Amino acid sequence: MPNVNLDALISREDFEVSESGSRASSFNQNVSVKDLEKGEFFYAGLRKPDFQRETSDWTDEQLCELIQSFIDGDLIPAVILWNSGPYNFVIDGAHRLGALIAWINDDYGDGAISQKFFNNEIDDEQQDIANKTREKIRTSVKPYIDYKNAVLDSSSCDRDMLEKALSLGRTSLQLQWVTGGADKAELSFFKINQKASKINDTEIELLKSRRKAFALTSRAIIRAGTGHQYWSKFDPSVMKDIVSLAKEVHGLIFLPKTPGTVRTLDLPLIKKHNSPQTNSFIFDLVKKCNGVPANTSKVEDDTDGIQTVRYLKNVRKFLWRINSSHSSSLGLHPLVYFYNKRGNHIYSAILAWIEVIKNVEKSKQSLTSFIFIRHDLEKFLIKYKHFISGVNLKYGSGTKSYKHVFKIFNLIICLLQKKESEKYIVDTILSEYGFLNKLDEVTITSTRFTADVKSQIYIQETLPKSTSCSHCRGLIHQNSISFDHVLRKQDGGKGHPNNGALMHPYCNTTAKN
Repeated sequence: MPNVNLDALISREDFEVSESGSRASSFNQNVSVKDLEKGEFFYAGLRKPDFQRETSDWTDEQLCELIQSFIDGDLIPAVILWNSGPYNFVIDGAHRLGALIAWINDDYGDGAISQKFFNNEIDDEQQDIANKTREKIRTSVKPYIDYKNAVLDSSSCDRDMLEKALSLGRTSLQLQWVTGGADKAELSFFKINQKASKINDTEIELLKSRRKAFALTSRAIIRAGTGHQYWSKFDPSVMKDIVSLAKEVHGLIFLPKTPGTVRTLDLPLIKKHNSPQTNSFIFDLVKKCNGVPANTSKVEDDTDGIQTVRYLKNVRKFLWRINSSHSSSLGLHPLVYFYNKRGNHIYSAILAWIEVIKNVEKSKQSLTSFIFIRHDLEKFLIKYKHFISGVNLKYGSGTKSYKHVFKIFNLIICLLQKKESEKYIVDTILSEYGFLNKLDEVTITSTRFTADVKSQIYIQETLPKSTSCSHCRGLIHQNSISFDHVLRKQDGGKGHPNNGALMHPYCNTTAKN
């Protein structure tokens, strides 16, 4: 189950130091429910630092528990703020505040505030969890509007509801204030957020590199150019390019949408994108497609957005090549190359193919050679999917194992090009990675088919029988279909069904010629 997206409920802003002379002791020490209603002065001035990660780590259960604790008057940890001019920045407690704001304004990632924030482009996953959260609220803690109505019509409401509604008038969330400048406030943020809900290394790098092109590119792709625009200070034409490219790249990665259990072969490059792990993958993808050095501390900020646009185009170029309708597309079927036998994507496999593609693109001859062995490559990858899964399990996901996954992919391709036998290739891989098993042996004791097993059954029954390219005989995915004239148009071929065939875009536009 994905988490509730509360990211829109507190706006982001750059830290700005205002020499107003205000002291923390002169600020409010508590915040009430009324203060968090849309249109109230306190809520209007509430901000998150622009480097704050997405407020989307809580489940609907956690959100309901926080609201229940607030209604019951239980102890809730104080929210830590820092003031700069007209704004009060949340240093710690964005999820606590966000949960209350969501409840008070009936916005669980799909309300008026969120719709405006995401340009009315709420994806199905976010809408689904919002609906489920709202229903959970209705059957447990009750909607905020019910408490307001209880006060407005006290004579006809439930006594317990009225008492709780009246208690909200004296219930508040405690506030603490960080004093000092922006540097101290930022330091406080990272110190606090490395404790309770620890930020992983990739997130830390993303936050601290927020003004650099690779971080801007990653954020733009993750939200398809919607949400907080970290690129808002760039020239309008550059901003337009960033949004347009980000939306296109987002679609190349996450479309077509798919349910949990696999009942279709047309899966996206990645499923279930609202997660910290997927955000980290996008970050790694951007860096690898653009050759960003390991030591990013020396990378300069992108002051005009030109480099961000270039980075987005480089990511798009790679995605065009592996699976798209672009004429350069090899149309690599995600289920063959990037998923395990049970329909779960393997991040390291996608990262590895960045290196594979670089090798394959070295010359036209290399591409021709790849097309020639592609059918045999895909048969091997389908049969021995457990090799890639085993390496991924041994070394870890993403960048931890991608070099080993690349090594195996590259080894298989090179040996097939040398016309080595399947047995020789398998023995070579096993001699290098002795922890792998030749056969994919799994012990299952349950008589029930789990969701993963159902996915595996569907994949193993349908994938080998799916449509293939009439040129290279590689499997075809819906994102990479090209219609070919068997007898070319220049040779008199007509647009008749009997003169048509399906091909990968690259096979149709380049390889066959």
